[in-house]
Amino acid sequence: MKKRIETSIGKHWGLLFLGALMTQFTWGQEKLAVDDWHLSDHDTGINLEQAYALLKHRVSEKVIVAVIDTGVDYLHEDLRSNIWVNTDEIPNNLIDDDHNGFVDDIHGWNFIGFPNGDNVESETLIETRIVGAGKKYPGSQEMFDAATRAYHMHKRATVDKKEEYEKYLAEMEDMKSAMDASLQTLEELTTGSTSHIVDMLYTAHRDGKDIAFVENQIKEIIVYYTKALEYYYNPTFNSRHIVGDDIYNKDQRFYGNNDVAGPNPTHGTHIAGIIGAMRNNGKGMDGITEHVELMVLRAVPDGDERDKDVANAILYAVNNGASIINLSFGKDFSWEKDWVDEAVRYAKRKDVLIVHAAGNAARKLDGNNNFPNKYFESGNLFGPTEAENWIEVGASTPNFDETFVAKFSNYGQEQVDLVAPGANIYSTTPENSYTRLSGTSMAAPMVTGLAALLKSYFPQFSPKELKEIILDSAKPIYLTVYKPGGTQKVKMKSLFGTGGLLDCGQAVKMALEKSERD
Repeated sequence: MKKRIETSIGKHWGLLFLGALMTQFTWGQEKLAVDDWHLSDHDTGINLEQAYALLKHRVSEKVIVAVIDTGVDYLHEDLRSNIWVNTDEIPNNLIDDDHNGFVDDIHGWNFIGFPNGDNVESETLIETRIVGAGKKYPGSQEMFDAATRAYHMHKRATVDKKEEYEKYLAEMEDMKSAMDASLQTLEELTTGSTSHIVDMLYTAHRDGKDIAFVENQIKEIIVYYTKALEYYYNPTFNSRHIVGDDIYNKDQRFYGNNDVAGPNPTHGTHIAGIIGAMRNNGKGMDGITEHVELMVLRAVPDGDERDKDVANAILYAVNNGASIINLSFGKDFSWEKDWVDEAVRYAKRKDVLIVHAAGNAARKLDGNNNFPNKYFESGNLFGPTEAENWIEVGASTPNFDETFVAKFSNYGQEQVDLVAPGANIYSTTPENSYTRLSGTSMAAPMVTGLAALLKSYFPQFSPKELKEIILDSAKPIYLTVYKPGGTQKVKMKSLFGTGGLLDCGQAVKMALEKSERD
């Protein structure tokens, strides 16, 4: 049965964007009633229908797209027909029929599980692991010092926030009578008030929500911060015993299990739907590309992913036929960046394109404050310093004005290539449900979807050619916009490499012209 659910509390920035309460009450820039606004040919949409009109009567072929994430509900009514199936493997016979090193990998693989079916759900953050490792951390002293500062600052902030929302919850009893009063009374309460709880109640009342809704949102946030202290910022917590591998051995690749959904596949399922939910089937929403097989690779827990798992997931995707890989996660520091770099180089040699979400910290990326990234830490003296098969994606909103760039989106003219819709995106979630989520995590699969669409109709194009088409076809945005995280107004071009928005129609037009020339 199809269900529609509301956005729930998020996780670390690379996953569901923390702050559903703020999503509901203070992110007015992201509110839009139309579920498929991001696909439209309006100023803020990706112009998808024009792309399909241009491709009418042309023949396409299936493209395998790997979704490396939290897991995917591969039985979802709007996804199951487009989930990759390893036809060389016989299901559930406990034999590695295709001899690829993974037993019963029917729809992909789970690198954060154990063969008996146990799975890692919660995990520490990378700065917590670095601080806990001390002198054993393999990175630079500079990185260690930065991680230590971040750990103490964020843990203290988490404690403070937990106490703050516990105070809000205590205030609810005193405020309940206000919800029964008129809107005018609530307006009077907000005049000159610095209380966040009053603001939330007023906004909820204005939007037709009752006090129970506000109360539940606050309780969810308290649960989040409690969990953060128990797992994310707890140096003594270690989930790796569940996996049973040697985390320091990069050559140990064949571990995990075939449970590609995992305990909470909300984030990955949402991303999978943006890329490849069934089109025109009358259910839920439409994905961007129709001729796609979604390979599911679980490597991202509730917390920070580990470089070893990310590297091995990329290697699996490449070795099992993926043409494009979506990475909608990230972290502030790295443990073994070389391991991921090696996998990215391998993907380049095998003609696989990688699309990565820029992150939701509203900051400028400089090559050393967001991982993974396209810059190689080390390599051959005369080799490339960055991955040519990499696209970095920021997020945009439904508004064609100064709030066009999502206030949470990371940016950087050198590192972030373009923007795609990432605010209030309606897509698939587990158990045949659908909801709106926000983040650059939602923007990256827009680009991945277009790349898959192009590859399905123009299989001869290399990753470099696909990237060039996608970036060259981006719709220039000449707006003056708010720099994410503040109120300073800047030119769009100063924030992103192309200064543009993903444009599927223009990309297909360029692809047709190129194919005719070639």
